[in-house]
Parts: sequence; C-alpha cells; structure tokens
Amino acid sequence: MRRGLATAALLCSLAAGCRFSGAVEVSPISGPPPATVAIWPLAEGGEPPDADLWFAGLAYQLGRRGYRVVAPGVTREVLLASDLATAAADLPAVGRALDADALLVVELHAFEARGRDVLRAASWDVSWSLVSTRGLGRQWAHAAHGSWRQADRAPLDSPRGFDEFEDPGPLVSIGGSAVPSFRDVEELVAHLHRAAMQRLPELEAGPARDAR
Repeated sequence: MRRGLATAALLCSLAAGCRFSGAVEVSPISGPPPATVAIWPLAEGGEPPDADLWFAGLAYQLGRRGYRVVAPGVTREVLLASDLATAAADLPAVGRALDADALLVVELHAFEARGRDVLRAASWDVSWSLVSTRGLGRQWAHAAHGSWRQADRAPLDSPRGFDEFEDPGPLVSIGGSAVPSFRDVEELVAHLHRAAMQRLPELEAGPARDAR
C-alpha cells in the first residue's frame, strides 16, 4: 500500500511538473541596466514598418519588467519633431531627445500569416535588441522563430482566446493542448512580445515607472 501511495505521489508530482513548470531562463544584460527604454517605432521587415500591429502589447510587457517605457507612438512623435526620424545611427542624440538610456528594436526577419478574418496559420522569425544610447552597444538580445496552426489546437480550447494581459497564462489540463489560441495576427504578436520580455531581466524596484 505504501509503495502504491508513493508511486502515485511521484506520478502526481511529475504530472504537476508537466503542467505548472515553465520557468523562463532570463538572458543577462551587458553592463548597467537602463532605467528608461524607448521602443523604436519602426519594425524592420514589417509591412508597413511603422504599423502599430508589430508593437501590440510590447510597452505593457516591457513596463512589467520594471523599466520606464517610452511607447513607440511617443517615440515616433518626438523623433519627427526633432528631425531625428531617420537618425537611428546617432544614438546619443536619440537618447537625449527621448530621455532614454536604451532603445528596444524589433526586427521581423520573416513573418507569414494565413487567414483574412480568422488566423489559420503563421510562421515567424523575430528578434528583439536592447541598444544603449549611452555608448554601451547592444546590451541584450533575444530571437524567436516558429510556426503555429489553428488545426493544432484541441477542440475544447477553440473558444479560448489569448489575453496579452493575463498572467500566468491559461492552465492546460493534463493531456490537453498547450498550444494557445490566437484570433488574429495582433494576438500572436502580443504573445511573442510577452514571451520575449520574460527573457529580459527585471529591473530592481525603484520609483514608479509608467509608459509614456
């Protein structure tokens, strides 16, 4: 009896691990971490590159890591007003104009999606880089590539949509599908941003930092 209980307990713990484990390995930042990060408003490879679609949920997820965030819309307005819209190479000037210690740059090396009204399938190759405006170079980077098909979802999961503000993500029953459901490209992009920002080290607690 005791052996049976022990075996059952072991199986439960292994099953729980399959369900609940999912600790994300954080990639370190090179040099002193930036306090304020401005999201660069052009997504390399995006069509069009300045579409808000490519930044869905990014400012929110970055802010959750403890950084003060300059949202892409604000970054765009400030740079246009200061004639720096095409001067990404002049990082110190950009940093001064935005009062930001670093830029978060999104690059879509490849991105394909099928489905006009409902997302059916997608594939991506995306990278995120944290580039210092204080002369420290590229301080952090993460890349993600993969694919998704609506057909891979479990039938019972079909009505459930991805929520970019939900934390933790939806729990999946043992034996169920761990593939999230995306209604459209925006939800998929928000999911990719959330997963990427979980790789970014959290900034130590300090004064409140809000996106602007």
